[in-house]
Amino acid sequence: MRVIGAGWTDIGLQRHTNEDSFAVVQEGKEVERQGACYVVCDGLGGARAGEVASRTAVESFVAAWSSRELSAEDTKQRLRLAVHEANTVVYRLSLSLEELAGMGTTLVAFVPHAARAYVCNVGDSRCYCLRGSVLTQLTEDHTMAADMVRQGLLDPAYARQVSERNILTRAVGTAARVEVDVISDELCAGDRYLLCSDGLWGTVSESDLKAGLTGGSPEETAHRLVDLANTCGGPDNCTAIVVDVQETGGVAD
Repeated sequence: MRVIGAGWTDIGLQRHTNEDSFAVVQEGKEVERQGACYVVCDGLGGARAGEVASRTAVESFVAAWSSRELSAEDTKQRLRLAVHEANTVVYRLSLSLEELAGMGTTLVAFVPHAARAYVCNVGDSRCYCLRGSVLTQLTEDHTMAADMVRQGLLDPAYARQVSERNILTRAVGTAARVEVDVISDELCAGDRYLLCSDGLWGTVSESDLKAGLTGGSPEETAHRLVDLANTCGGPDNCTAIVVDVQETGGVAD
């Protein structure tokens, strides 16, 4: 199978800076060594700290994932190690300058390897899979509202509306160590994956998100989804990476 993706980000209509960052790494020496990777980060912190945190996390994650020194054979463990490296870099940077103190970022990444899809996340940036006509959220949010839903204290229908939705319980770079969720699933030809910040999923309804994911190339679709968030008021920075799994004679890794 062949995996191909594209991403897009926009500041939105109500923010002064874009604190989202993303990377699409699917060609070059890095891919030859360790395989493709796709990552979205949504920064938090005052002034420009969120922007610095997300950009640093993306760069550090990609560098760690692509490094020969990341020798773990198990893909899930390699992903955890790459996120831990990004966490260490962002955390140390936050301690080095007063204006960066307390900064952090969400992180969600997608890696295709040996006919399987691997996804890791920290925070509330999400990964979805559109398989046929079914859209499935693969990641769990690490927010106070999501915890309340899992504990049966909050109806999922109201989770988008409460202030606890914006309170992260995990983030990259806010502490010396971070817990990382990693899942895997079979890669199937025709699947379409979406990685996005909450500027998309928190603004656009799930039905509109599904409709927006249908049809077009990954590049066209990423632009369409970000434009859709802005059409809905663009209250936040918005980032989308769309990845397609296509049938070929080989296996994407």
